[in-house]
Amino acid sequence: MKILLICGNGVSSGMIARKIAQAGVASGATDTTSEAYSYAQLGQVVDQFDVVLAAPQMRSFESMIQKACATAGKPYAILDDMTYAMLDGNAGFNVAQAAVSGGVR
Repeated sequence: MKILLICGNGVSSGMIARKIAQAGVASGATDTTSEAYSYAQLGQVVDQFDVVLAAPQMRSFESMIQKACATAGKPYAILDDMTYAMLDGNAGFNVAQAAVSGGVR
Protein backbone atom coordinates (compact mmCIF):
# COMPACT_ATOMS: atom_id res chain seq x y z
CA MET A 1 0.00 0.00 0.00
CA LYS A 2 1.31 3.42 -0.95
CA ILE A 3 0.33 5.99 1.67
CA LEU A 4 0.47 9.76 1.17
CA LEU A 5 0.69 11.94 4.27
CA ILE A 6 -0.04 15.62 3.89
CA CYS A 7 0.49 18.52 6.25
CA GLY A 8 1.23 22.22 6.00
CA ASN A 9 4.61 21.85 4.33
CA GLY A 10 5.36 18.12 4.40
CA VAL A 11 8.03 18.27 7.10
CA SER A 12 6.24 17.22 10.27
CA SER A 13 4.35 14.48 8.47
CA GLY A 14 7.64 12.98 7.28
CA MET A 15 8.34 11.65 10.77
CA ILE A 16 5.07 9.79 11.12
CA ALA A 17 5.23 8.67 7.49
CA ARG A 18 8.37 6.68 8.31
CA LYS A 19 6.71 5.17 11.39
CA ILE A 20 3.60 4.20 9.43
CA ALA A 21 5.64 2.51 6.71
CA GLN A 22 7.64 0.61 9.33
CA ALA A 23 4.43 -0.50 11.06
CA GLY A 24 2.96 -1.72 7.79
CA VAL A 25 6.03 -3.75 6.92
CA ALA A 26 6.21 -5.15 10.47
CA SER A 27 2.57 -6.25 10.23
CA GLY A 28 3.32 -8.26 7.11
CA ALA A 29 2.29 -5.72 4.48
CA THR A 30 5.79 -5.67 3.03
CA ASP A 31 4.79 -3.46 0.10
CA THR A 32 3.89 -0.56 2.42
CA THR A 33 5.50 2.77 1.62
CA SER A 34 4.61 6.26 2.72
CA GLU A 35 5.71 9.71 1.70
CA ALA A 36 4.97 13.18 3.03
CA TYR A 37 4.03 16.21 0.96
CA SER A 38 2.56 19.63 1.50
CA TYR A 39 -1.22 19.83 1.09
CA ALA A 40 -0.54 22.29 -1.75
CA GLN A 41 0.97 19.41 -3.75
CA LEU A 42 -1.95 17.03 -3.20
CA GLY A 43 -3.46 17.45 -6.66
CA GLN A 44 -0.10 16.83 -8.31
CA VAL A 45 0.79 13.61 -6.47
CA VAL A 46 -2.44 11.96 -5.30
CA ASP A 47 -2.59 9.59 -8.29
CA GLN A 48 0.68 7.97 -7.20
CA PHE A 49 -0.81 6.70 -3.92
CA ASP A 50 -3.48 4.29 -2.70
CA VAL A 51 -4.68 6.37 0.26
CA VAL A 52 -4.24 9.86 1.67
CA LEU A 53 -3.75 10.59 5.37
CA ALA A 54 -3.85 14.19 6.53
CA ALA A 55 -2.32 15.71 9.62
CA PRO A 56 -4.85 16.88 12.23
CA GLN A 57 -4.13 20.53 11.49
CA MET A 58 -5.44 19.97 7.94
CA ARG A 59 -9.06 19.70 9.14
CA SER A 60 -9.74 23.23 7.94
CA PHE A 61 -8.74 22.08 4.44
CA GLU A 62 -10.90 18.96 4.47
CA SER A 63 -13.18 20.12 1.68
CA MET A 64 -10.17 20.63 -0.60
CA ILE A 65 -8.73 17.26 0.43
CA GLN A 66 -12.07 15.52 -0.11
CA LYS A 67 -12.48 17.07 -3.56
CA ALA A 68 -8.96 16.15 -4.70
CA CYS A 69 -9.32 12.60 -3.40
CA ALA A 70 -12.79 12.16 -4.91
CA THR A 71 -11.54 13.38 -8.29
CA ALA A 72 -8.68 10.87 -8.13
CA GLY A 73 -10.85 8.09 -6.69
CA LYS A 74 -8.66 7.80 -3.57
CA PRO A 75 -9.82 7.29 0.01
CA TYR A 76 -8.62 9.65 2.71
CA ALA A 77 -8.65 10.08 6.45
CA ILE A 78 -7.54 12.76 8.87
CA LEU A 79 -5.32 11.42 11.62
CA ASP A 80 -6.39 12.10 15.18
CA ASP A 81 -4.29 14.41 17.34
CA MET A 82 -2.90 11.70 19.61
CA THR A 83 -1.80 9.38 16.79
CA TYR A 84 -0.01 12.26 15.10
CA ALA A 85 1.56 13.78 18.21
CA MET A 86 2.80 10.41 19.51
CA LEU A 87 4.08 9.38 16.06
CA ASP A 88 2.07 6.20 16.49
CA GLY A 89 2.86 4.31 13.31
CA ASN A 90 0.68 1.34 14.21
CA ALA A 91 -2.40 3.49 14.74
CA GLY A 92 -1.65 5.46 11.59
CA PHE A 93 -1.29 2.28 9.54
CA ASN A 94 -4.59 1.02 10.96
CA VAL A 95 -6.28 4.26 9.89
CA ALA A 96 -4.87 3.85 6.37
CA GLN A 97 -6.13 0.26 6.19
CA ALA A 98 -9.57 1.32 7.40
CA ALA A 99 -9.74 4.15 4.87
CA VAL A 100 -8.88 1.76 2.03
CA SER A 101 -11.58 -0.64 3.16
CA GLY A 102 -14.10 2.19 3.48
CA GLY A 103 -14.18 2.26 7.27
CA VAL A 104 -13.14 5.86 7.94
CA ARG A 105 -13.05 9.26 6.36
